[in-house]
Amino acid sequence: MKHLKVTIILLSALTWQTAQAQDIFPDSIEVGDNPLGFETLQKEKNVEHTIFANYMPGWITSKVYTPHGNHSWQGGQGYEVGYRCLFHGGYGFRLSYSHSETTFPYGYELGLNFAGASFIYGGHFAPQWIFTSEIGLGYANYTDAGSKMKDGFGTRYALGMEYMLGSAIGIGLGLSYQASTFSKDKNNGYYDSDKYVNGFNRLSVNVGLRLYL
Repeated sequence: MKHLKVTIILLSALTWQTAQAQDIFPDSIEVGDNPLGFETLQKEKNVEHTIFANYMPGWITSKVYTPHGNHSWQGGQGYEVGYRCLFHGGYGFRLSYSHSETTFPYGYELGLNFAGASFIYGGHFAPQWIFTSEIGLGYANYTDAGSKMKDGFGTRYALGMEYMLGSAIGIGLGLSYQASTFSKDKNNGYYDSDKYVNGFNRLSVNVGLRLYL
């Protein structure tokens, strides 16, 4: 009888301990049922692919020389489209094309084009927020009233912030600065022979849509 009582007590203690263990570490915990957000951590993408499109109002900050006067901080509009790849460690790259139009008095219309690649550092600093910083290099040209004038190269610097509306779509806001350089051509009306500048610099506000793949 004494051994039976000891056995019952041991079985009862073991059953109680098992129940306590199940309360603390229930067998039903899986990635999909985790209330503490481990699903996000365990399922977080190692690579994030994004398609973007931006509307780019901005200003040519460098001085532009025309036969009817000199102009600086002339405003205009533009757009940008491209692809971004951001790795889990915060580094990535970006491929983009942008075009802007700026109209000056007496019908002068200056178009700036840029196509290139950028190095990115950034990532999620909150579940729905993404911050990026960029530096890039690429091909540039400009047009006068739609006619191509000069080829050159450009550099690009940018800071951006995005808010994810869902897992597949988001909105972004940022600033970018593009500096384009072209070969010397004193015969062009945009340049003064004594005050020659070899390019155009543009500061832009970037507002647009993000599609996360």
